[in-house]
Amino acid sequence: MTAEALTRFAETGGFEVALDEEGPPPDDPLLRLYGGPLRVRLGTPRLVANFVATADGVTAFGEGGGEGAMAVSLHSPADRFLMALLRCAADCVLIGAGTLRDDLHHQWTPSTPMPDLAEELAAHRRRLTGADGPPPLAVVSGSGTLPAAHPALRHPEGDVLVITTEDGAAHLPRMHPRVAVAVVGRTGEISAGAAVEAVRTHLAAVTILCEGGPLLFGQLLAGGCVDELFLTVAPQLAGRSGQAPRPGLVAGTAFVPGEAPRLGLRSLRRSGDHLFLRYAVTRRA
Repeated sequence: MTAEALTRFAETGGFEVALDEEGPPPDDPLLRLYGGPLRVRLGTPRLVANFVATADGVTAFGEGGGEGAMAVSLHSPADRFLMALLRCAADCVLIGAGTLRDDLHHQWTPSTPMPDLAEELAAHRRRLTGADGPPPLAVVSGSGTLPAAHPALRHPEGDVLVITTEDGAAHLPRMHPRVAVAVVGRTGEISAGAAVEAVRTHLAAVTILCEGGPLLFGQLLAGGCVDELFLTVAPQLAGRSGQAPRPGLVAGTAFVPGEAPRLGLRSLRRSGDHLFLRYAVTRRA
């Protein structure tokens, strides 16, 4: 079954490598399909972000359809495969409350986007991390207003940490026993540094994978917390209007010239009409 699923993906969603500074992939069936070693676990604290955006920079349609990033990516098999690989390598998947609300059914585990490869992804994660289960999910919500019926909170497939304030903790819905709460501050917005510190303290996470949203990503960038960005550019144009403003990659944070984070292209891949960019992120003085 697994061999057949790998063959199907190779035929319909494989990658063409245009640039990769890290060299050939190791002898691993999933990394051979990716075409590179995908070194994100370096043994030192790192935060890696993964986003998909339309060609005009939209990261979510916000139509309430519950598809989240999948609608933006056009359900690209290659985008889902890379998402799964990055989750395999992570000690924690970090998201904001808006990302949780925008995808009504997601679990943020490696197998969720690629259920046909669940067995191979689990084996790949064991080889990388020694862990038998999925990485914990961390959700940042200063207000504590989270959707009570969301399966990631009611029936999580792994451990979950909700990072909130004292005021927010009083508004949290009833959640599964596997969901823990970390309180940082009394009220208001949670700083990027406080969110990352909570993840490292409560989950012992060394490699953190951020999957949004734009507000959280902007805060992490402003705090100098982001080391790498994986960006999938999907071949569609979403547009914006007064009735549908639609978020871009960064929201709630604006940088001035000379202080904007700079990106160094580390790899470039293509799958059909989708582009897969990997950037090193540096903060300019």
